[in-house]
Amino acid sequence: MTSSQPFMPLASTKRKVLFSDDHHIVLDALAYVAQDEYDVRAVDTLAALTQSVADFSPDLVVLDIRMPDGDGIEAARQLVQRHPGLKVLFLSMHTEPQLVRRAMEVGAVGYISKRAPADELMLAIRTVLNGGKYIGPRLETQAEAVGDTAERLLTERQKEVLRLIAQGCSAK
Repeated sequence: MTSSQPFMPLASTKRKVLFSDDHHIVLDALAYVAQDEYDVRAVDTLAALTQSVADFSPDLVVLDIRMPDGDGIEAARQLVQRHPGLKVLFLSMHTEPQLVRRAMEVGAVGYISKRAPADELMLAIRTVLNGGKYIGPRLETQAEAVGDTAERLLTERQKEVLRLIAQGCSAK
């Protein structure tokens, strides 16, 4: 029995991951590591990221903090607002606890260091795609060790002086 209908391949059932980094060798490596498990795209600017999110409709964006055409954290905030179901995972060489906190505050569901091995990245991707949050173990430990840095660096007297200055009192 033959059909007059043309053969239509089945749509991919792979989850979609969009990588955004300004270094092409990093993008190539990321795509290579993830391509067997995910439908992968890669872009090198925030402008291309915005367009690709609209065209590709990824389940997850893996994004760097610093991009040549802007701030990754601000871009993530805008993406999460415009696309409520979109998950964002940061992959960055910047591991300062303040940046990790800021990233999570704007709606990211994960943060991992570029120093992490590829299998940790894949674990992070799987975790966030399955509804969890992921912060690399090194980052978590560092953030806990630092705590609220400003609070620890100031003496009680210095905090009191800052409060008084904020209230409009003179430095005297």
